Amino acid sequence: MKKLVLVALLAVFQIASAQEKGAVEKDLVAELRQAWNQFDYAKSRELLNLALGAIERYPSDQQIEIYKFAAFIAFQNNNRSLAKTYLMSLLDIDPAFTPDPVTTPPKILILFRQTKVEYLEEMQKKLETLQRQQATSPPSFAFFVPGLEQWRRGHKTKGALFSASAAAALGGLVYSYLDAREKRDAYTGADDPVKIPALYDSYNAAYKRQFIFAYALAAVWAASQIDLHLWSRSVKLQPAVLRSPGETSLLVRLSCRF
Repeated sequence: MKKLVLVALLAVFQIASAQEKGAVEKDLVAELRQAWNQFDYAKSRELLNLALGAIERYPSDQQIEIYKFAAFIAFQNNNRSLAKTYLMSLLDIDPAFTPDPVTTPPKILILFRQTKVEYLEEMQKKLETLQRQQATSPPSFAFFVPGLEQWRRGHKTKGALFSASAAAALGGLVYSYLDAREKRDAYTGADDPVKIPALYDSYNAAYKRQFIFAYALAAVWAASQIDLHLWSRSVKLQPAVLRSPGETSLLVRLSCRF
């Protein structure tokens, strides 16, 4: 009983500590914002160092704010390179972020726009590299397995259907082949004239069944290949950097081209 009470108290203490810690971290960001707005740059740097030291603990929206003030302070210290690094980290979290033109110094706005252009150009290069790698990748062995290439291209329902159908046809073919061999041996080894006609009919049916499953397997494979070329083509990324009408920020558009 005492152990249960101790465990419960420990759990309550941990929950309270976590809530208190979250509140302290939230207050820290609020204090950083207030210090910056009051032009208390010394306190801003002090609070910023604390926030950056525990950046992983903050939710994404507060991380964005921390990196924003980090870029402001770095730019104020004439360290444009460090400011761009912080802005890149900010854009990694939210590529569509745009600073408030009212509260953001004009020179930092210019730096942000330059940084965002570089960030989106880098993203575009990565997409183009990925597209080239996909275009030059060697043919997959999935060509020989119905449904596997559909699955790889993202059409998982069709891929599972083709693979299950192929597996069923292949299983039936193997079973029919083994069954036909067994019944052939029974037929050729029979010496009872009364049983020979029935044994022959059984062997003949098993023999024909092999071709039914073989044709079914070939049909599934052919249907899979037709589907790959007509309805389950690979989706290619078409990266493009666009400027929205009436806005100074840039956007990334990804369009599908078949």
